Amino acid sequence: MTAAEALEAHAVVLDAHGGRPRCAEVRVEPPGAGEARVRMLAAGVCHTDLAAVRDARTVPVVLGHEGVGVVESVGPGGDNELVGTRVLLSWKTPCGRCRRCLKGAGHLCEATIGVAAPRVSLRGAPLAVMLDVGCFCTYAVVPEQALIAVPPGLPDAHAALVGCAVATGIGAAELTAKIEPGAFVGVWGVGGVGANIVVGAKLALAEVIVAVDPDCDRRAAARARGATVACAPEDAAAVVAEATGGHGVDTAFEVVGRPEVMSEALECLGVGGRLVLVGAAARDAQLLFEPRRFMSRQQAIIGCIYGSIRPRFDLERLLRLCADGTVPVADLIGRTVGLRDVPELFGRPTEGLRTVIAF
Repeated sequence: MTAAEALEAHAVVLDAHGGRPRCAEVRVEPPGAGEARVRMLAAGVCHTDLAAVRDARTVPVVLGHEGVGVVESVGPGGDNELVGTRVLLSWKTPCGRCRRCLKGAGHLCEATIGVAAPRVSLRGAPLAVMLDVGCFCTYAVVPEQALIAVPPGLPDAHAALVGCAVATGIGAAELTAKIEPGAFVGVWGVGGVGANIVVGAKLALAEVIVAVDPDCDRRAAARARGATVACAPEDAAAVVAEATGGHGVDTAFEVVGRPEVMSEALECLGVGGRLVLVGAAARDAQLLFEPRRFMSRQQAIIGCIYGSIRPRFDLERLLRLCADGTVPVADLIGRTVGLRDVPELFGRPTEGLRTVIAF
């Protein structure tokens, strides 16, 4: 096989908003200059993938953005030594040239890198790929700069989850919020990302970590990961008040994407507190709050994408921390499925914190 050949592949495709994704046979073209084609090994099913049915930017689209695979080929002039390397796919690749990148703020990049042209097609029609990855497909074409080598010994499924659940969660605590030792922290929603915010807060030496979730199993998992207390949403205000001595939390993370949950988290903020929005809300969702009280208490709302990480540096570091056990991963996986089973996951509750696709 040469890099000049197109390949037949299987993919999970969302045809229209509000519809149900389906498995389809697609064609994956060879990579262009500066690109690589990756044979997928494992992918995580993130809440963002499920929410794409509601508000994907472009349809039809190949879903998936949290994955690991083996480099099958590289484009013209590419690094042939990458072929055969097991890699994690980054779904946000800073350009390195815009005014944000030049100031060292690549997480705010205004011109992220994707492939130069559509590389996946269905019956001759080009398909969009989710978040420049589209890894719910047996092959994905991505920029070479989006490839992060996976250390030996880290299972494929574990490595895949570093690509979003771990990176977004740890990054939100460490880089977006910059949690300090002794801080009071609240996490609303402790699924795959929220559970890693708990770990990030623990690594940052937060004194109080309150995990809020309606699911008792997720609350137990959060406690096992370092939450000092866990409670149901209806008890959050009282639990936060008791745990913080009435001060409220310094940082509240909303990881659900629902305005009513954001409002609940806001009510638990202390003076100078920050609400960090991590969950993907609907594009037309609106949050109402009392600006005078917000101003008087000197509070802030911060948006968080991908944990504000620097992909090439932070993903490598997080892969190492997962490989050596500093950051737990195995407990995130509730179910392992095949690619053809993925459409059935839409519209049904998630089992465990993450479902993983094994290719």
